[in-house]
Amino acid sequence: MEPHVTLAFALRATPGTYAVLLGAGASVASGVPAAWEIQQDLIERLAAAEGTKEIGDPFDWYKRRFGHEATYDGLLEALTATTFERQALLKTYFEPDEQEREQGRKGPTAAHRAVARLAAAGLVRIVLTTNFDRLTEAALREAGVEPTVVSHPDDITGLAPLHTIACLVVHLHGDYLAPTSMLNTPEELGTYTPQADKLLDDIFDNYGLIIAGWSAKYDPALRNALSRCTTRRFATYWADPRPLADEAHDLLTRRSAAYVQADADTFFGQVADAADALADTAREHPVSIAIAVASAKRALAGAQLAIPLHDMLRREGNRVAALPLRTSGPFDGVGDGKAVEAEHERRLRMLESETERLLALVATTAYWGSEDTDSWWLPDIGQLAQIPAVSGVTALINLVGAPGTMMMYAAGTAAVAAQRWLLLVRILTETRVFNPYEGEHQPAAVHGPQSNVGLRDASERLHRQLLPVFTDHLTLSETAYADAWERFEYLRLITQHSAGRGMEAAYLRRTGSLGQYRVAPESWLREDLDRHGEDHPLLRAGFLGGDLDRLKAAKEAFDTAYSVTASRAMWGA
Repeated sequence: MEPHVTLAFALRATPGTYAVLLGAGASVASGVPAAWEIQQDLIERLAAAEGTKEIGDPFDWYKRRFGHEATYDGLLEALTATTFERQALLKTYFEPDEQEREQGRKGPTAAHRAVARLAAAGLVRIVLTTNFDRLTEAALREAGVEPTVVSHPDDITGLAPLHTIACLVVHLHGDYLAPTSMLNTPEELGTYTPQADKLLDDIFDNYGLIIAGWSAKYDPALRNALSRCTTRRFATYWADPRPLADEAHDLLTRRSAAYVQADADTFFGQVADAADALADTAREHPVSIAIAVASAKRALAGAQLAIPLHDMLRREGNRVAALPLRTSGPFDGVGDGKAVEAEHERRLRMLESETERLLALVATTAYWGSEDTDSWWLPDIGQLAQIPAVSGVTALINLVGAPGTMMMYAAGTAAVAAQRWLLLVRILTETRVFNPYEGEHQPAAVHGPQSNVGLRDASERLHRQLLPVFTDHLTLSETAYADAWERFEYLRLITQHSAGRGMEAAYLRRTGSLGQYRVAPESWLREDLDRHGEDHPLLRAGFLGGDLDRLKAAKEAFDTAYSVTASRAMWGA
């Protein structure tokens, strides 16, 4: 598979988990001069101001004349008197005049605009640049993205956590609008401030990297930051049309990076196009979901906070919540009878498709996660189970809450499989929705698949839908999945019945005979309660108030009601 396609799949599977690093090569096509060219011109202007015409190599002349290497601060101080004059002078290098604007010079390149497309789609959220220009910011604003900009080490102090920033641009060597921040001499580029080093350590440790237009040859501090990062949570891609310098090749080897022989314009354009093409597909590519789950597992296995996983969960939950068929319907005017049934099936299939990645991520996080990571997605169950207070076809209105039910079952089944009983109790009791028909808030658990989906076989259908999540991604056997599913379903039904909400059709194996029917997991709970009593982990976690007698009574009440209902169904059959 071509590198740009592989990268596009990764970006779509794990949005926001890659950072971009742009060097001078990304801006060269714009006509903006390189840093050394600007400094050379400033030295020549200074020599001319002193009446010196033939200076030979400008940098050698400056060192002979002043006894040290040329710095931007020194040159600007010699050539200007005020901050306004310094900025006005530098603007002539970075901002187009009227003629340059007509020629299309000194504007964002194809690479900048492709990166901006990726940022606008939420696929890239951090852009590091060694350039003084603001072409990245200009391209982002053209795409409707307002970035947070760091151009001086002082800007890092008080910076919000990376995973909470929608789009961050970091000028590692300063930018022309803050002349005192500009770094260019070997001494200046040899070390970064502690704040900058810490920021880079966080980024290189937690994010993948896409490098273009950077030779690595003249930036020892940046090379050192990359070298000292030993983790490989996500891949590194390095695009350059020419063979890499020794310094770059060493970093390539250290990071096990993929070298792509292409310039920045070509590579970023290909990646953005491939990412757009993937977004047009109706259903998640299986490889994409597998990548997301694998990334989630790596993040959960790490010693540090799994920030990229937090971002994936938040974005995916928000994306599903904003689906047009959930927010705007329509909920009436679709006909009646068979037309409504057909539209209901079409929407249900779409919701099943659109929730694939979210359910896989939630099941993975519920199985392997902690109380900290639980808070990242638990509130989404209530949000996605909420139905609107609108008029229309009831079946289509209730279907809006189906993603919340799907998510509740993915999380609840995973929690049972992992024996995370406190999480299970939180799923059954803490996630609440407002019932517009009854005008009150209720636990999401009192509404099962049949309530939202409106089909008699909704529970069985959801069981089939979640099967690959648990057998392919969590690698449970089908037997282990069936056990976890039934135990969660049983506990949810007890919760529903004890709340006075009756029961609904559920996909559970049945045991016993006429008049004495039981669901298969009944013996599991009964035997566990006999064995552990008040020390049962469900009670310690607070299920039904942590009261053993209450749980036994609720269990018996449901079991009796189930037996009566099942016996009547068999008698009627």
